[in-house]
Amino acid sequence: MNIGILVPHGKYFAAEHLVRALGARMYGLSAEEIDAEHLIIIGMKALERYSKRFKEKKFKSVAVIFSDTNFCVHNEWCNAYVKENKIPVYAMPDLHNYLTVPYIPAYQTITIPEIEINKPTDRVVICHSPGEKAVYNFKGTDQIKSVIKELSKRYNIEYKMLSKLSWEDCLKEKSTAHIFIDQLTKNNPCINQSRFGNKIQYNGALGKSGIEGMFLKCCVVTTMDVTSTERYFPFPPIVLTDYFSFADDIEMLINNVEYRNGVAEKQYQWAKKYCCPEFVTAHLTRHINETI
Repeated sequence: MNIGILVPHGKYFAAEHLVRALGARMYGLSAEEIDAEHLIIIGMKALERYSKRFKEKKFKSVAVIFSDTNFCVHNEWCNAYVKENKIPVYAMPDLHNYLTVPYIPAYQTITIPEIEINKPTDRVVICHSPGEKAVYNFKGTDQIKSVIKELSKRYNIEYKMLSKLSWEDCLKEKSTAHIFIDQLTKNNPCINQSRFGNKIQYNGALGKSGIEGMFLKCCVVTTMDVTSTERYFPFPPIVLTDYFSFADDIEMLINNVEYRNGVAEKQYQWAKKYCCPEFVTAHLTRHINETI
């Protein structure tokens, strides 16, 4: 079967694993021709490129995977395009508020290098990894920092905001954390909505950074809507919070070591099972093969 995958780069979402599983050929966004009967498009930018360059190409089947928040800004166009062209959709569950078409949920797949996990016993280490998003407060970083600063007056806390680090160094720092805070966006009046579009409030996600935290046995906290994924896999056992309950939730985790460690172990087992390359690839290929 002749399958092409149009993707920004090889490490994007599950692209490299899908290539092997499907015997596919990968194409970058600069491709002028795609020699394939069936096409898988990964990401909003790839869909945009497909619509401009290859709309006259008569593929036997086309599917799209929406995998990041770029989709949010262009959701009206993306929804209309896939609906009009009857394109099957796979998407990160946190995008559900922005999707008006049926979709199959899929999380990122991550492979963590061998890292020694060593968490201090004399203090509670709390990490947050906003990357370049810190400048724009896309993840609620300013509000996270403010709450942790207040809690540090009463508890022995080490707060690490991870930015301007290599991926390997970021993972090493994250591996020392007892608590990892992914996002604080739900009900947060202070976040910058421009990354997500301004018509629909972005409520947060279990992003790639949060999944990394799970693999490194952190207790991961984030804001996110509970979405129905049970037909495909269990909803992740993350600590759900929001702007109003965040301070209380973090304080509870600081004080309840046994509970915190138990949740971290459940999250680790969930990520190991449902975010490994084997599961994500099998999940996607099974459903993709049904549409080819």
